Amino acid sequence: MNPIKLLPIEVARQDSKFNLIDLLSKSLENNSTKLQDGDIICISSKFVALSEGRYVKLSDVEVSSSANEISEQYNIDSRLSELIKQESDRIFHGFDGFVLTFKDGILVPNAGIDTSNIMPGYAILYPVDSLLSAKTIKNEIKKLFNIDVGVIVTDSRLMPTRIGTTGVAIASAGIKPIEDERGKVDLFGNSIRVTQKAIADDLSSAAQLLMGECDESIPIVIVRDSAMKISPDDETEQTFSVGFDECIFIRGLSNLEL
Repeated sequence: MNPIKLLPIEVARQDSKFNLIDLLSKSLENNSTKLQDGDIICISSKFVALSEGRYVKLSDVEVSSSANEISEQYNIDSRLSELIKQESDRIFHGFDGFVLTFKDGILVPNAGIDTSNIMPGYAILYPVDSLLSAKTIKNEIKKLFNIDVGVIVTDSRLMPTRIGTTGVAIASAGIKPIEDERGKVDLFGNSIRVTQKAIADDLSSAAQLLMGECDESIPIVIVRDSAMKISPDDETEQTFSVGFDECIFIRGLSNLEL
C-alpha cells in the first residue's frame, strides 16, 4: 500500500462570488497538479461559501430585539448576533464574545460564522446546503476531467477542554464518511461494541494541517492514495452527527453538578 499523500493547492485570494470549478482548474494548473481517479478533495467550507456568495456586509444587517438580547448578554456585536440567530439550528448558552450553537450537525461557536478570511466589514456563513455543494463539485469535476473523486467540505472546530482547532467534515460526497467497527475484535480478541471511525473528520484534520487559519491561501488539499473506495454515485452515507440524547458531552454536561 502506498503512503497517503496530502497535496496543498494554493489559490489566489478571492474578494467576491466566483466559479469554483473554473478557479479549481486554474489553480491545479498553477500548482502543477493533476487530479487522479480516487483522489479526495478536501475544500474549505468558507471557500465554498464565498464562491456561492454566502457573505454579508455587516452594515446591511437589520438587528432584531432578540438579537440585541444575545448581544448584550454575551458581548457580541449586535449585527453578528442577528446572523447567529438566523443561521443557528439551535442556540445553547455562551460567554464573552461567543455563543455555543448547533449548526449543520456539529457543535460550533457562533453558527460557524466568521469575520476572518473575508473582506473587512463582512461576515462569511456556511454554504446554504453543504451536502448539495459537495455533490455538485464532485459531479462538475467528473464532467470536466472524466474522473471519479471524493469531496469533503471542511471547517475547523474547537474540542471540549482542548486548546486549538482541528478539522471537521461538514459534508461529503463520493466516500463513506463513517466506518463502522462494531462487531470486530481488537488485538486481545475483545469485541468492539461502540467504535465508529470518523473517516471524513480524520481526513479534514489532516488537511487542516496544510490549510491553516491565517494567510496560507490553501483552501484545497488533495488526499491521494488513501485506498478509500470512491462511489460514482451519491448513495454514500451522509450522517455525521448523533442526537442530543446520544451525545456524551451534552448528556454529561446537562447533568453536571457543581
